[in-house]
Amino acid sequence: MKESIENYLENIYMLTLNGEKSVRSVDLAHKLGVTRPSVFGAISVLKEGGFIEQESYGDIVLTDKGAEKAKEIYAKHLALTEFLMTTLGLPKEIAETDACKIEHDLSEETAKKLLEFIHAQKK
Repeated sequence: MKESIENYLENIYMLTLNGEKSVRSVDLAHKLGVTRPSVFGAISVLKEGGFIEQESYGDIVLTDKGAEKAKEIYAKHLALTEFLMTTLGLPKEIAETDACKIEHDLSEETAKKLLEFIHAQKK
């Protein structure tokens, strides 16, 4: 999956963390700082991949497959942010920006080891 599409999926997930089950495309565009036509293109790809459902111009809903993938991406983001802040001492804003750049290319194995490392450091 392309990095930009993963970013859309992750941000859809993040917008649902407040308890909402669906996301409006305008809210997604605002969060990502992109135009609604850009969102429309990404939504088409995510629908084709079975990651989301959306009625014609309706709210966006993650499928089980989409929610699982989005949680994986988000977990990598959180782990990387935590690592960059606590281990390397970076400010939160820089750590979050850099984590977003790294997370899409990080293997599952490395992400798992990174989480283990972070948890071990907290003990």
